[in-house]
Amino acid sequence: MMLFSWIRSRINHALIPLLVKYNSRNGVFAVEIKSCVGLGARLEWCLEILAYCDENGLIHQFKFSYPTSRNSDDYFGTFFEIKRTVDKGKRPMFVQISSITELNLGKDYDRELSIHLANVLINKYLIIKHDVLSEVEDFCSKYFGNGKVLGVHYRGTDKVEESSALSYDRMTRNITHYLTLHPDTKGVFIASDDMNYIEHMRTAALGCPMFYRDDSFRARDGKSIHKSAATDKYAINRDAIVNCLLLSRCNALIKTASILSGWSKLFNPCLPVVVLNPPFEQWFPERELIKSNLFNPLE
Repeated sequence: MMLFSWIRSRINHALIPLLVKYNSRNGVFAVEIKSCVGLGARLEWCLEILAYCDENGLIHQFKFSYPTSRNSDDYFGTFFEIKRTVDKGKRPMFVQISSITELNLGKDYDRELSIHLANVLINKYLIIKHDVLSEVEDFCSKYFGNGKVLGVHYRGTDKVEESSALSYDRMTRNITHYLTLHPDTKGVFIASDDMNYIEHMRTAALGCPMFYRDDSFRARDGKSIHKSAATDKYAINRDAIVNCLLLSRCNALIKTASILSGWSKLFNPCLPVVVLNPPFEQWFPERELIKSNLFNPLE
């Protein structure tokens, strides 16, 4: 059985570039990312595909799903629209991939990306659905007001696979350092997948209010949320994109290694950022953010 699965995966892997080439002859690049990776990684792969399509005059189409998803599931179209679409009378054939490397785009588009190019591609092609933006606006109106807000993102589950672990105390030292440099800050918005961190910050003496979104699920055991079979995939993806957008509305961002919170800078290129624990591999956008840290992180 394992041998059969391996043979089938190798055949599918070999067919992907041929299917992509066939679609591209009709001017369409339709890709379904069927994988367990998080929303941030999926969106970064979309950027690489957008850069490729932009260079080659192709119309892009995206779907996000998981290995256990139904055929009708799509966690891209639920939250995003695209500004260029195919003829409504034609149904594009989506090529399923589990990794961007399977597309064999001809060059490493991850290395081609910059903050500026990513922002241009986002504004040119992607639209965030109205209900998502409406939730963001309502939260900002209720908690941000007209005051200056520091955004904090603490990835506390499986990120130790990709970067060094960061203690709660070190997070607090850097938050306090920022607040000392910017005493006019009126609040701290925290996004985290770690319920233990949220509870820790409830008792932290920051000198200004701390607030966070009521996410559908947070972990206590260090296990990845997006890889769990027990969680509502729609809800956790919505949590992710809303928190990312809320971080982009802050006046500065202190964060741990995470592509998703890195997207906050892509939505708002003027956002000052401090990355406290660089990833072991210099992926985009983290490698660009580290180059322009707002201050040298405290140990």
